[in-house]
Parts: sequence; C-alpha cells; structure tokens
Amino acid sequence: MSRALLVLLLSLVAAGSATAAGPRRAGADSARVAALLAALGRTDPVICDLIGDQLGNFWMGGNAASLGRFSDAPAGLQGAKDSLAARITDPRALQLLIATLGSNNSCVRRVAAKLLGRSAVSTDVLRGLLDHPSPVIRESAAYAAGEGERRELVAALARRLADTAAGPTAMAAWALGEIHDLAAAPALQTALHSASPRVRLASVWALGQFEDASYAKDVVPLLRDADPVMRATAAEALGQMKSSRVGAALVGALTDRNDAVRRAAVSALADLHERSAVAPLEGLLLNDPDPDVRRACAHALGDLSEARSLGSLAQALGDPDVDVQRAAADAIGDLDHVTKAPAALVRVTTSQDLELRRSATKALAHIGDQATVQALADRLGDDDKAVRLAAVEGLGEMKVAAAIPGLTRALNDRDPEVRRAAAEALGKTDN
Repeated sequence: MSRALLVLLLSLVAAGSATAAGPRRAGADSARVAALLAALGRTDPVICDLIGDQLGNFWMGGNAASLGRFSDAPAGLQGAKDSLAARITDPRALQLLIATLGSNNSCVRRVAAKLLGRSAVSTDVLRGLLDHPSPVIRESAAYAAGEGERRELVAALARRLADTAAGPTAMAAWALGEIHDLAAAPALQTALHSASPRVRLASVWALGQFEDASYAKDVVPLLRDADPVMRATAAEALGQMKSSRVGAALVGALTDRNDAVRRAAVSALADLHERSAVAPLEGLLLNDPDPDVRRACAHALGDLSEARSLGSLAQALGDPDVDVQRAAADAIGDLDHVTKAPAALVRVTTSQDLELRRSATKALAHIGDQATVQALADRLGDDDKAVRLAAVEGLGEMKVAAAIPGLTRALNDRDPEVRRAAAEALGKTDN
C-alpha cells in the first residue's frame, strides 16, 4: 500500500468512528470531511479518482464482527466509510465542502461537490453557487446539483447552458441528464448547436437519458459528426430514445470506421429491437475485425431472437476469440423456434473453456433436439455442477424414453440439487 493511501485510511478512522445506531447512519462531521479532503489532496491522482468514484457506491456495513477483514485492519474503518456514504448534515462540514469547490485540485474539488450534492445543503445555497463569479465554482455547483438530483434547480441549470464558459455549461447539461426532467429538454436542444464540442456531447448524452423518442430527430444528424466520440454517444442516445424511425440511420452506422461507434450502433439496434438490422448484424458478426464488435453482434442477435440467425451464430462458435464463442452460444440459447441443434453447438459442449461449455449445454437443452439426447447424457459426467444441471433439465424437457438411462444415473449425482432435478425430470419422462 502506498504511504499516501495508508495515511488516508488511518486519518479517516482517527477523525472519529461513531455512527448512529440502527439502519440510518450519521453523516461525516467536519473533522472527518477535512481528513478526507486533505488526504486526497496528498495522494496519487489515480487513487484520488478511484476513491471519488466509489464514495456513496457501497453498501453500509452490517458486519459488526469484521469477519472477512484482516486481523490488523484499523479499528473503526467501516464506521468511517459509512459516515462518508451517509447524508452530511454538520454545518461546519457543509461550510468546508463549499469552501473546497474552488480548489485547484480537480479531484478534491469533485469529491467535495459530490458530497455536497448528497448533503443537507439547501437548494438556495446551491442556486447561489451556480451564479458564482468563478466558472470553476459554477461547474462544481452544477456537478453537486446533478449528484444530488436536485430537481428544484432544473431552471437554474438550464440557464447555465448559456454560460460563456464551457466547463459550467457542459456540467449543467450532464446534471440535467442525471435529474431526468423533461422541462430542460428545449434548452438542451439549443445546446446541441453550441460552439463547444464538450457542451454538444454532454447535451446529446443528457437528451438520451430522457428516453423520449421525440428528440431523436435532433440527434440523428450527429451520427455523421467528425468526432467518433460524438457519433458513439449519439448512437447510444438513440438506442435509449426508443424511436421507431432511426433504424436505418443506426444500420448505416454499422459501417462506421470507428470500432466504438459500431459497438454503440449494435447495442442501440438491440435496444430498439430493430428487425431490419438482423442481416447486417449477422454479416458483422462474421466479418468485423474487432472482437468486441463481433461479441456485441452476438448478444444483439440473441436479443432479437430470430431463428434465421442460427447459422451465423453457429459459425461464430468457431471464432478465434473465446468471448465471441461464449456470446454466440448464449445467443443461440435465446433464439425462438429453433428445433434442430447445429453440429457446432454439440461440439463445443465438450470445450475446455468452462463458460463456453456451460453456455453451449444450456443452449442445447433449450433447443430440445431429440437427436442430441446422447450429447446431453454425456454431460451428466461433467465436473461442473451447472453443466450437469443443465443437461438434466434439458433431458427432462424432452420427455423421451431415450433420456431415462442418463437421468437414472443422475439420481446418484454427488450434488443434491442435480439429484432432485433428475427425479423431477424422470417424473416428466414417458416410460
């Protein structure tokens, strides 16, 4: 552990560890907040950012006996963490957080704004900070408003979209997306034409958060933007908007030269359940140079559940990337109206890769092709319980006499869940 991180942990504990009894915990007091901010200011920027991301994102501790912790861990550490995840109400702590919004350290500033947004600070105070002469403080206040999802500040944030500084404007757009209030949409539509690329990007993202198809027309043109990050963000937003009129534009984005844009378009088409995309996705699955794109295509075809995709997905079981193979096996298991299992699927039920073997066996069981009774019976001797359980359940659903010998052997499986499933399966099977 780095010295800076050790100092951070110990200083948090030393600042006090008492928390309120019961499910509601007391928020951090000014001493603990000061210790946190000071330690973050001294530590490595990466560590600071990691901690900032995690603040508020963990469950409150209920492990009073500290089981699973090392014996020499500092006492009171969980209480210190809990207090920083709870709502801060101490007036002096609030004053300290406000004073830190103008810090030269961007990570410390972000942590202070995050804690402030989730604190008991009044809406009026945040509204005043949004109008502060310093653009750094206006940006921090907008972040705090978004973190706290302060709906009362929507109008003030919308006004900030006309800010002369890009930082506060982009952060205001982000905050409005976090708050999800459609009253902000007209201002965000206007901000799409900002001279600042960062403001336009934040505005596209925010409009996507509203999940409203009526804004798709504003976003479709951005699929042709010069910036690939903008094109990918626009594709993601269109997938969230669920418009029935953007399928063709997203299918066109499948040929984008940028991998991230193609992935975003694939996911958006899956979210929209765009049936016209099935054939292009099948082609991309087999031919795209990027394995992440191919994997996304497999997942999308599984979501679309068209039986016609079976051939392409079976071919993808031989992809050089094992993650693509796994995704293809999962997708085959999601297809509708498939009654004949491809030979490639049967083959990978014996793969050395455990996840692939599990997915393939589950897919084979889902199809229920009676020609694969022996293949499923062979999996009853697999070392993995999940594989054996899938094989038992698949054989049971077939309800054929040929499955009886294998299911009978499974009554002696070493795992009680598999034995119970075998007994239930035999009850369904014709004698």
